[in-house]
Amino acid sequence: MKYKLFISANQKELKNERFAIKEIINNNSVLRGYFNVFLFEDLPAKGNSALSIYLKNVANSDVYICIIGNNYGDKGKDGLSATEREFRHFLKSKSNGDILAFINGS
Repeated sequence: MKYKLFISANQKELKNERFAIKEIINNNSVLRGYFNVFLFEDLPAKGNSALSIYLKNVANSDVYICIIGNNYGDKGKDGLSATEREFRHFLKSKSNGDILAFINGS
């Protein structure tokens, strides 16, 4: 069984960190045998709402990896950034999911 990892972080500020996690897992024969990494950037452009796509994927993930930087991110109509919205949705969807959080910045 492979576990699905959802990587969440401000896309503009933490692009390198997001891709580094994916690269480390995909380039390691042991890790890639256990994990599939979800990055929103890997999805083809479609007519679907970005919000519905990432919330569906976060709800279907086993592990939520959150990287928090210096910038909050763009706020939606609900006043939340995409990262905070993903985090809240993961908590609501997965009472037994694993969360890893990292702080990058001051």
